[in-house]
Amino acid sequence: MNVPLVITAVIVAVAVIIGFAAHGRSAMSIEEWTVGGRRYGGLVLWVLAAGEIYTTFTYLGAAGYAYANGGPVFYILGYGVLAYIISFFLLPPLWRYAKRNGLLTQADYFTSRFGSRWVGALAAVIGVVFVVPYGTLQLEGLGDIVTTVTNGTISSATAMLIAFGLTALFVFASGLRAAAWTSILKDALLIITVLIVGIGLPLKYYGSFSGLMSAVVRAHPGDLAVPGSSGVLGVGWLISTLLLTSMGFYMYPHAFMAAYSARSAKAIRRNATFLPFYQVLLLLMFYVGFAALLVVPGLAGSNTNFALLDLVKKGEPSWITGLVGGAGALAAIVPAGAIVLAAAALVGRNIYRDLLRPAAAPGSVLRVSRVFVLVIMAFSLWVAIESPGLIANLLLTAYDGVTQFFPAVLLSLFWRRTSKTGVSGGLLVGVGLVLYLVISGHDPVWGMNAGFVALIANFAVLVAGSLLVPDRASDEVMAGYSPGPAAGSAPAPANVTAEGG
Repeated sequence: MNVPLVITAVIVAVAVIIGFAAHGRSAMSIEEWTVGGRRYGGLVLWVLAAGEIYTTFTYLGAAGYAYANGGPVFYILGYGVLAYIISFFLLPPLWRYAKRNGLLTQADYFTSRFGSRWVGALAAVIGVVFVVPYGTLQLEGLGDIVTTVTNGTISSATAMLIAFGLTALFVFASGLRAAAWTSILKDALLIITVLIVGIGLPLKYYGSFSGLMSAVVRAHPGDLAVPGSSGVLGVGWLISTLLLTSMGFYMYPHAFMAAYSARSAKAIRRNATFLPFYQVLLLLMFYVGFAALLVVPGLAGSNTNFALLDLVKKGEPSWITGLVGGAGALAAIVPAGAIVLAAAALVGRNIYRDLLRPAAAPGSVLRVSRVFVLVIMAFSLWVAIESPGLIANLLLTAYDGVTQFFPAVLLSLFWRRTSKTGVSGGLLVGVGLVLYLVISGHDPVWGMNAGFVALIANFAVLVAGSLLVPDRASDEVMAGYSPGPAAGSAPAPANVTAEGG
């Protein structure tokens, strides 16, 4: 019997049952489907956020990045903590604005805040372009995990096809509820398996963590410093990447929308307080990567992402390999579901409704969004199986691209003069620079992350455009609104009719 295959299959089956059961008996409105009715308290919001944040890229990539680059991997510990600090102050006012104005998607914020469907559509297009490759990565990662832990019993394409069908169906049926409730199982398995392999394997081979680090220093001098074995990821890159990724952490459409699902601003702040505990798991994955560098040497290129799996197969019994395979599969399926939900909602609300059919009823928007779950998943599956090289360049720019939303969101919440001209210009300049610099191979540029350089240009254009071309409609939207808690019975700002409405 292929024990890892059986255990992985059982774990995935349980997650799918939970996903379908999450639908419940209540009617599925567009608000229920996209943001879970805005009812999630601290605990569910915590596991939902972790379910979307800690993906196959984290599960495999953290160990693989440590294996391949050495010291620069430690930026991952820092940017998560900084991102949670930013979310403590940024997400509560965003949540208050979203609740007052009935927002469901990331692009809804841009449509409402700047009174323009076209600005919202621009945000929707940028969001879809940069988030879909990230979802495709989850399918590819799942295929690699299942093939590796089952010794090829199930091919990568077969694993991705099964994941496509199951993920698409339970997201189609249950929306964000499916992602929230399956995240509980995924997070429990993630914590268990990371503790087992992250503590057990370094101690098994080297007796202690200090023994492991000493062995790495002896075998690879300078590897644990900056720039490590990369040779190019120096201090400037480390600091700029740390800042860039912490600001972009919640700018992915699915993470942005998850903030809308909170029951209160207090739940969001509590979530920001406790999410840093997950960073301990990442540190353990670094140790796994460093141990693999010595125990299973010779991995190169994309194969470094198999450092965790190869080490587990070599040093752990088959049932633990199965647990790791199941946890890794859920680390792909759960975020993929949230990602495709966000992308489909952007298409349904901010392109179909806002641009093509402004009078579309909520039921019609829900139907279109559900259809696009299947369309986007099918496209992602085709790319992952047939033409993975098509997303290579976009995948490199994903984080750099979504972070370009940060200046617009930050300034528009706290600076009333932020205008749609400044925001549109900043987004176009920032995204354009990201695409040019990364695709042309100019990353790092001047020793800094190319996305950070683009972000600085974005900020400059946004501020200059807002000062030179003020927006009266933007001031009207913010009239009577404060980013702080509402006092007494102060009136909520009215929804602004967008252009063309």
